[in-house]
Amino acid sequence: MAKQDGAGAQLQRIFGIFAVAKKLRLKYLHSDLLATAEELSHNLNSDKDLGKLLQVVNEVFKLPSDILPAYFREIKVHNLTLRKLFKLVLSAYLKRENILVRICLPFGLIEKYPDWYEIAGEEIRKLKPEITSNPKNQVVVHVRYGYKPIEGKNIASSPRFLPLAYYPLALAQLFAKENLDPSTRVVVHTDIPKSSGSWAPYQETKIAELESIGYEFAGNRLQYETVDLKADYFSDYANLTVKYSEPILETLEEMYTSKYLLMSRSSFSYIAGIINPNKVYIPRQHGHAKLNRWTWDFSEDKTPKIELLSGI
Repeated sequence: MAKQDGAGAQLQRIFGIFAVAKKLRLKYLHSDLLATAEELSHNLNSDKDLGKLLQVVNEVFKLPSDILPAYFREIKVHNLTLRKLFKLVLSAYLKRENILVRICLPFGLIEKYPDWYEIAGEEIRKLKPEITSNPKNQVVVHVRYGYKPIEGKNIASSPRFLPLAYYPLALAQLFAKENLDPSTRVVVHTDIPKSSGSWAPYQETKIAELESIGYEFAGNRLQYETVDLKADYFSDYANLTVKYSEPILETLEEMYTSKYLLMSRSSFSYIAGIINPNKVYIPRQHGHAKLNRWTWDFSEDKTPKIELLSGI
């Protein structure tokens, strides 16, 4: 309830909290996604539509939950650290009481031990065994680009998006490292809209948020343009398909069931990488910690200078 941003970001936090609880043999109480920030790629028109989307997402990613005891003391923690958790466990032991810890962010702890995320990935794979048994022989590239990234510095939005020119460079590195045949199937999933047009968010808070960053609205509508990714950025790959703003679950499933995943700088493909048991490539500029089994996109001495873009 404290931070209702994107579905991927919320699921990453849930995965982290679940992993910490199971790793340290503590009880876990599952929380469903209650709301998310409206996104152009969702193609929604109302809170009712959003509710239906969240219901499906929650059904797929419902992690096993313990039963809440009848008597407990509730404590809210914004960002969990090992020190905070140790104090809470010690207090519960000494006072012989049950404590329900409501956590907004687990990153103060899970970022130090990112391989703990594997516990959540294993749980999802247990619920969906076909992920491991029948991987698709293809490369999936996730291109997270936002509505209309803003070049240069922006006081209201920190740089967060990789430029489109990054992805063909990183994909070429993946093909070279894995010694893949040029005819290998490649699927590019992106939140870029399929065609140019205008968007009128139904959430008034979304309009105010975007205007504060620098997006211009005309009659509560935002103009946007699509990008021909295949022609402009991936023309070297004959067996490549671009999928624009596909449904959330279909996109995630293709990312975590493929033999190779090249994630973007996003929580959405980060959770897909946690679930995917195969070869996962992460950008050095991701922002979240790398799992040991993942591969960097570039070797440290050959990483190109990439200027991140602002936006949302």
